[in-house]
Amino acid sequence: MKKMVALSAVAAFATMSFASGGPCTSSDDLRAELEQLKAQIAELKEAQSKINLAALKKQIREIKAHDAGDNIKWNVDFRTAYDVIGYESACPSCNTGNWNQIFTNRLWLGMGFAPTSNIVFKGLLSYYKMYGQMTRPAQGFNYFDWVVNETPNPSGEIRVKEAYWLYLGDSFLGTGIPWTASLGRRPATDGLLINYREDQDPKSPIGHIINTEFDGASFKFKLGDVTGIPGMSFKLCMGRGMTNAQARYAKLIADGQGGLLVSSTEREYMEYAKLSGWNHTDLFGFIFVPYDDGQYSIHTTAFKAWNMPGMVPNGTTTIGGTVYYKYNFAQLGNYYGAAISFLAQGIGDGINDFLDDTNAFVSFAWSKTDPKGNNIMQGFENPFAPGTYIGAAPGESKTGNSIYVGVNFPLDALISGTRMGLEYNHGSKYWRSMTYAEDTLAGSKMAVRGNAYEAWINKDIIGKTLTAQLRYTYMDFDYTGSHGFFGAGSTPVDVDDIDVAKNILHATKKAQDIRVYLRYRY
Repeated sequence: MKKMVALSAVAAFATMSFASGGPCTSSDDLRAELEQLKAQIAELKEAQSKINLAALKKQIREIKAHDAGDNIKWNVDFRTAYDVIGYESACPSCNTGNWNQIFTNRLWLGMGFAPTSNIVFKGLLSYYKMYGQMTRPAQGFNYFDWVVNETPNPSGEIRVKEAYWLYLGDSFLGTGIPWTASLGRRPATDGLLINYREDQDPKSPIGHIINTEFDGASFKFKLGDVTGIPGMSFKLCMGRGMTNAQARYAKLIADGQGGLLVSSTEREYMEYAKLSGWNHTDLFGFIFVPYDDGQYSIHTTAFKAWNMPGMVPNGTTTIGGTVYYKYNFAQLGNYYGAAISFLAQGIGDGINDFLDDTNAFVSFAWSKTDPKGNNIMQGFENPFAPGTYIGAAPGESKTGNSIYVGVNFPLDALISGTRMGLEYNHGSKYWRSMTYAEDTLAGSKMAVRGNAYEAWINKDIIGKTLTAQLRYTYMDFDYTGSHGFFGAGSTPVDVDDIDVAKNILHATKKAQDIRVYLRYRY
């Protein structure tokens, strides 16, 4: 087409030349001009014949694709929530002033970039803050790395919640097995099952037993095409929760009174060297999906975590007539966890629209502690009876288990664009989950040693751009230690044991959280 246009233009020019010839123009001059034009046309034909139009079009497409993708794509997830939280103490006379109303803003800034078809970068910046200034801004474990983006922090800092790259391979070592590899700050909260109430797609872990931020890597292999079993996959997961490295300027030690002490210990001068008495806290495990046909699926996980931290009693001190118990933070031993979950995304086959759009699940989880030496991972020595222990004894391993069931369904017959969920879970005396970052201000319901009940309604106001939620979570504790780290903080004491639960642990017997939110996503 372009060639025809070019030749037409030359012909038109030649015609104009002849037409403009006056009575003083000789035929020899016209003939010379015509020969010159013929020569120019021949040169144009030769030049155009050398142009590879297909290659040129491909280059143009590549340039357009590069320009369109050569920048980070951002998305916004902004939530304003109002929580009413309440607690009931194991001490009946202590139940005063235990209700509060809290406004929070949470902002997630998501980012993604795909420089090629098989490499993707993803990140998530997080801001989470209560309305107003907190009266006690120093929060200590509020900034612990496992939960720092899931607890409202006093200054509303923007932090990195996720940052990782993802490689998508077509065939692992020529086996024909599609695979992925990823490294960085992992998407390890709001996993499968818990994602329903969070009104979002599930992230990597099974939310029944893991809901904690960490840094690490994963390798996933899609086995469905090779085995002929729908949706079969196997994923290796590894992460680091704590490092044993010294900090920079480690010789400067806070004195707890706003000042600094300068250590004279030689090891304190070695920046980023191994911190004496501490090891890495690492996790290694797998997620195996033996079957997933898009409606019915089975999901399993198992893992081991090394050098888990906890609180160790270290005597008492008296300040102003009040006795305070002192604790050291230390690594106490290893921890094992596993879970198996059965999920139905739609019940039956075309029975009716309601069942087609109903999700139901049942999940079973198991945990076990493995203390190092004579460390105590789920107990402590009774301060009123030296030589006796509350909970586990020194070096004693304990196992626990949890059941988690739920159903969610459409309420379109009553209110369009609305879903309702009902969930229940029960944890045994020594149950221990890794769900510190679960998004409930009153604590993780997955960690409860006792019973937890939850009902939620999610409403689409303007599609998924503007949504709302009403949620009620009720936790009825049979034993203490549900939300603590290991050691003394993980001691299971019967909440009806007034002497210990009240006088020593100041235990919580019940917890409630009523949440209403508006959420904007784009």
